[in-house]
Amino acid sequence: MIPSVEEMIEIYVASWNKNNLEEFKAAFAECWAADATYTDPNFELVKGVGGIAGLAQSSLEKIPIRKFNVITKPEYHHNVGRYNWNVVLPEETKEGFDYFEFNDEHKITRIVSFF
Repeated sequence: MIPSVEEMIEIYVASWNKNNLEEFKAAFAECWAADATYTDPNFELVKGVGGIAGLAQSSLEKIPIRKFNVITKPEYHHNVGRYNWNVVLPEETKEGFDYFEFNDEHKITRIVSFF
């Protein structure tokens, strides 16, 4: 079990920085519940570890040089929270924030991303 919400979010964001589908799957499996969902303005609802790993792989294929970072400590209560992140791209840095829900094992059950 992940010991804290802060570590759960750090693992989640770092998972986006892996280099291939198998690495994405292994990394997300640490912090992502089996039935978790991901929603953002550009994609249909993504479900499960395979879904989020596939989305990260697609992102890597489109933009092979990028790095995601947590830029604010997560604020949370009652198994819900939010934090800010950025992605450093070759030509710019973009910022966003995520609303998240998590279970008692500190695994993400839902992310709604805004950027």
